[in-house]
Amino acid sequence: MDQTRNLDPAIVRAAEQLIEFDPQRLVRALHGTSGATARLLGTGVGAAPGAASGPIATSFDAALDAADRHESPVLIVEETGPADEPAMRVASAVVTARGGLASHAAVVARAWGLPAVCGLSGIRIEGDAVWFDDVRLAEGSWVSVDGATGEVRLGAADHGAATGLDEDLREVLSAGDHLVGGCPAVWANAETAAEVATAVDLGAMGVGLCRTEHQFLGDRIGSLQSLLLGADRRSAAAGELAEQQRSSIAAVLGAANGIPVVVRLLDPPLHEFLPAPEDDRAPADLRDLAKRWREHNPMLGVRGVRLAAVAPAVLEAQVSGVIAALGDTLESGVPCDLRVLVPMVSWPTELDWVVALVAAEAVARSIDPPPVGAMVETPSAALGSAALAQRAAFLSIGSNDLTQLVLGLSRDDSEVRVIEEYRTRSVLDASPFETLDPAVVDLVALAVDRAPGVSWGLCGEHGADAASLRRLARVPLDYVSCSPYRVPVARLALGQIAAAKLLGPAST
Repeated sequence: MDQTRNLDPAIVRAAEQLIEFDPQRLVRALHGTSGATARLLGTGVGAAPGAASGPIATSFDAALDAADRHESPVLIVEETGPADEPAMRVASAVVTARGGLASHAAVVARAWGLPAVCGLSGIRIEGDAVWFDDVRLAEGSWVSVDGATGEVRLGAADHGAATGLDEDLREVLSAGDHLVGGCPAVWANAETAAEVATAVDLGAMGVGLCRTEHQFLGDRIGSLQSLLLGADRRSAAAGELAEQQRSSIAAVLGAANGIPVVVRLLDPPLHEFLPAPEDDRAPADLRDLAKRWREHNPMLGVRGVRLAAVAPAVLEAQVSGVIAALGDTLESGVPCDLRVLVPMVSWPTELDWVVALVAAEAVARSIDPPPVGAMVETPSAALGSAALAQRAAFLSIGSNDLTQLVLGLSRDDSEVRVIEEYRTRSVLDASPFETLDPAVVDLVALAVDRAPGVSWGLCGEHGADAASLRRLARVPLDYVSCSPYRVPVARLALGQIAAAKLLGPAST
């Protein structure tokens, strides 16, 4: 039986056009196309689409030196962390020897619209030169990067520029939004006012993940390091960090202009904010601190909510700054919907520390406490979602870490060494860090089913992957959140899912 018989013909036509629309048209409009045809140096994981050429820089300092010469380098390093972000900001593209789709380099590059290739096996970085198998390129040599295909080629090339969303593309996306009906909504992961503005222009209806760790880099990192060295919550360092947090969040809230903003408290392992213990250029006290904080498995160590117990002054200063920014925004008359997100929760009682801290800071400033939610990125949080929902105002699925912990696969090391081999042997069809594995989907569905009375979102990069969204279609999520430049991709994917549901089996 034709289930479209009683539908408005205009709606049916719109749904049919959505089904036929090629998502690559959207990707090309947002990121351009590669024109490189010269010698192929290597192929890694296409971690962030876009194409660029530039001189090689193999270190933080070399990238900044290139920027001083008004060049946009291709940053080629073993891997990146938060401390490398100032260098990434001046780069035209980034290439890493380690990591994959969920690595730091990939996540940040997608947020900024920066082409990235990760896990490029066969390269060796030796001082100021890079070996691509048997080809040695000195720093300053030009290469071209295609972040869609994962290819790195010799020399410069003319690339097709991004054209952005024209009226026709916006009309297609609006038709999809209409079919979806606002649930799930598409939100964005954004940390600066500029990123929020970009996301809103591309159709985001909220900020599902404001990563605060990206706001303590460059010349701001000193206050955080001082607190890790032992300065207490009454110190000058705590005041500086609180003010840094206050200004950053106030700018985000101003750009958001009333749409929801979910501010996630500090999440990465603390060693990412410290120099390497063997770095002779770093102060001795920071090298000693790095040795004390060194962990064998830092992604499962002191991070997220665990800071509340191990480094409470950091969390206290953060919360102070966030609440101050909320107060400033309310006083200015700008519409504001701020929410606080606690990462890496395993037990519901962990949330009590942060809820009490947020409430105390809000009372001290005579404002209502903002909602406090928890990230569901550990299996224990997913299985215990009902108990967690009794303390949390909302729950947000961190699909990158949840995938890592459910499958026992490192998000930084396994992409090339294991997953690519598994794909070759047909063990896997796709990387689980690109498309959600059915086991992870089942756990998410179980978690949502056990806590139906709370708002649920998903803030991992899977939120813009069409195959992942199809697998999640049976899960009643309120929103999915992804990098700003992937917002249109998520909107299209959700629209096509809604169109296929409307048109029935004949459309698939």
